[in-house]
Amino acid sequence: MDVIHQSLRQQTLRSTIEDLPDEVLEFILGLLPPYKDLQNCKTVCKRWYNCAENVLRKTSMKLVKAVGEFNILWKKIAPTDLLPTITRRFSHAACILDNNMYIFGGCTTNATSFNDLWRFDLSKRQWVRPLATGTYPVPKAYTSMVSYKDFLIVFGGWTYPSLSQYYQNVTMFNDIHFYCVSTNKWILINATNSPPPMAGHSACIRDNEMVVFGGLVMSPAQNYQIQCSNDVWVLDLTTLNWKKQATTKPRPSPRYAQSLVPLDSDKVMLLGGVQTLHNRFVYSDCWILTMKGPTWTWKELAVKNKEWAAANIWCNPACRVGDKIVSLSRTRYGWNCAKPLVTSAVRLSALSRPEGAPVSVRVEQSLQRPLDRDQNINGRRGVLPRQALNAARQQLNQSNEPVAGPSHEQGRIPIFNASDENASSNANNAAAGPSSDIKPSGSALDLGRKESILRRNKNKNKGMKIVRQLQEANKYRMAAFACDNSLNTAPPENDLINQRQIAHLENRREEPPAEVENPQRQPAVKKIKRNTLTMHVLDISTVLNGNSFNYVSWLCPRLGETTGAPEELVMYSLVKGNGELIMFGGVHNDISILNYSQHQSMYSNSLHFITPPRDII
Repeated sequence: MDVIHQSLRQQTLRSTIEDLPDEVLEFILGLLPPYKDLQNCKTVCKRWYNCAENVLRKTSMKLVKAVGEFNILWKKIAPTDLLPTITRRFSHAACILDNNMYIFGGCTTNATSFNDLWRFDLSKRQWVRPLATGTYPVPKAYTSMVSYKDFLIVFGGWTYPSLSQYYQNVTMFNDIHFYCVSTNKWILINATNSPPPMAGHSACIRDNEMVVFGGLVMSPAQNYQIQCSNDVWVLDLTTLNWKKQATTKPRPSPRYAQSLVPLDSDKVMLLGGVQTLHNRFVYSDCWILTMKGPTWTWKELAVKNKEWAAANIWCNPACRVGDKIVSLSRTRYGWNCAKPLVTSAVRLSALSRPEGAPVSVRVEQSLQRPLDRDQNINGRRGVLPRQALNAARQQLNQSNEPVAGPSHEQGRIPIFNASDENASSNANNAAAGPSSDIKPSGSALDLGRKESILRRNKNKNKGMKIVRQLQEANKYRMAAFACDNSLNTAPPENDLINQRQIAHLENRREEPPAEVENPQRQPAVKKIKRNTLTMHVLDISTVLNGNSFNYVSWLCPRLGETTGAPEELVMYSLVKGNGELIMFGGVHNDISILNYSQHQSMYSNSLHFITPPRDII
């Protein structure tokens, strides 16, 4: 046996990782971040290359399956866990290039815009700020940023002047900046036939072209007034020449803040958007743009199950995951819980600001509006406060009206103390009418004593009722075997038991409350209902892979709050990584958070990851 054990031991020592089955090796590689570390594993050998490729493919498939089944996991990385960290912001631009997520620009509600560029290393989970050279873009928000080869392309956007410059309008841009990742340098591009300055538009890459749709524009033909657009502009990235693309009619309504999702090399999908210049229109329609021929074709799709759609897609970006499109928004069942903040202040014509004020200024002004504190207003549920009821009782006592209560003249057991007798005398004086010498200030104390007497009488009557029931039960219990005890003068055993029970009930009497000069009820603590983000999924499989159906469908979301889901945010960024969705930044959309949690900032710089559950081997 010792020889067998020694041979097995030697064989075990000679075993290496190459002796593991492919399934076990893929499970081990799946524990690595699906970015640079997993890519480095491909260089080990051909077997590791194939296993790493299978891990990436299965990771992507598991995310699609988890999204379709609403079986996701939320993971948050707080800014305190990352040093250095990025500034809080919203309405920024984000995109994925290689193994990094890039964030540019954005703003805050105090009309502060940024022009910094941050890189988040998805392998190390760490923020890095590249100190680039070249010509930087101006600080701006509502811009677009797409990746092309080894470049990041930043186009458009707007910025608002300082609060002291009351007579200056919003400044929009049509500049194009290229950021070269390899050289860490910004390059200002001088393109020909440029479109008008715009912001809030959508952009995507198609081969060697950048396609831009919609947005808010300042056109010379409209006397440089802010207008919504539904034009399509195309930038040839090889010649750096712009052209306005001809499209068929009907076409989508003019809008901004929509989502433009590439489907394949010749089709893009347009989803959502908003128009707030004259009348507020929040769009939930869906269009497909076929980019073939000299004239591109628009086609509107029917949207099924709109009751399960994401609310306000214009401030909740959409991201494609396989044959699904994901949008994060407050659940439909939570819209009556609190007043939306950003969605209630989207008019561009602010009262105290010039026409064309951005959302940031309008959000700041909306915070200065008085809020209703009534517990029963506008259909909200609540209860009337007890202060009003106590005030009514005091007013009734001050008018020297008799207080209704039980009679204390008949059938009363003398167990009350002197204070109770004083209370009874005061009550009789109160019932005497206007000739009473009692001061109105003591009516509140009299009412407290009367309520105390009433409670004790109620408890006493209830105790006596229980005692009588016990007496009747003891009287007829085992009556056939009872002896004649008429000559016995000693108290019966049952009477002793009843006396003990009476004494026990008297000891449990409620003690009279302490007298307070000005009794006041403590205000109830306001409970904040936490509104969290819910994942909404649009099934687009009917228009992919050669399917030519004319509809898409929203899937029924999972009811209830998902564990780890963040509080409701809007104007955040949502991008797709390798087997995960990455959400960054945003602004809180709930006024109650600002009213009752002043210590909490309304902007966010946290990172949230949506991942599928891990497999168990």
